[in-house]
Amino acid sequence: MIYQDRPIGQKAAKERLKRRQRKDKDEDVAVTTLLQQFRDTLVEIEDQKKQDRKVMLEQQAMMIQQSQEKQELDMIEKEEQIMKMDISNLDPISAAYFQNRKLEIMQKRGFNY
Repeated sequence: MIYQDRPIGQKAAKERLKRRQRKDKDEDVAVTTLLQQFRDTLVEIEDQKKQDRKVMLEQQAMMIQQSQEKQELDMIEKEEQIMKMDISNLDPISAAYFQNRKLEIMQKRGFNY
């Protein structure tokens, strides 16, 4: 006959306590493991963000450099057109303007007149 209202024996109570403590300890280890995985994931995400920012800044720097080079080439092209221009057929005001521009370009390139 089983008595259900019977108090738990000391041995059974100790065993139950040990099982509960092991279960709590296992849960604590699982939670700690999950937290560590979460931290590791956050660190990886931050590292990836830093790498992405670095790549983006390098790309922006390259784009700026290319833009500056293009502007410089455009300016050189325009200066070449001015230097090749025949001013003998122009009115005196335009001829004077382009003559001054030619002198400025020559001075910029290191020729002193």
